[in-house]
Amino acid sequence: MINIYDTANQMEQDLRKTSQYQELQTAYEALKADETAFKCFNEIHSLQEELQKKQMSGQKPTEDDFKKLQDLGKEADGYETLQTLMQKEQALSMMMDELSKIIFRPIQELYKD
Repeated sequence: MINIYDTANQMEQDLRKTSQYQELQTAYEALKADETAFKCFNEIHSLQEELQKKQMSGQKPTEDDFKKLQDLGKEADGYETLQTLMQKEQALSMMMDELSKIIFRPIQELYKD
């Protein structure tokens, strides 16, 4: 019988070798070197986590929360390193979506009847 965890661990290693992952890693290093852009990135990330926690606890994000996020998004548009990171994240995300479809195909086929 196959050990599916061995396959998953191999996928993890293979993921690190993909151009999508390596380009994301390079973009993240470039972002960290740009202090103001990295600060903006961290602020966005923190606010997103805060909003997610609110939603998970049943609270509704406020208009002020959305305004802050929108303002930070506008600020982020001005940083090339941050824009590059977002493009690389999107490319990796597309690949991960495709992999997810492949992984879940047997389950989809099972329930197709």
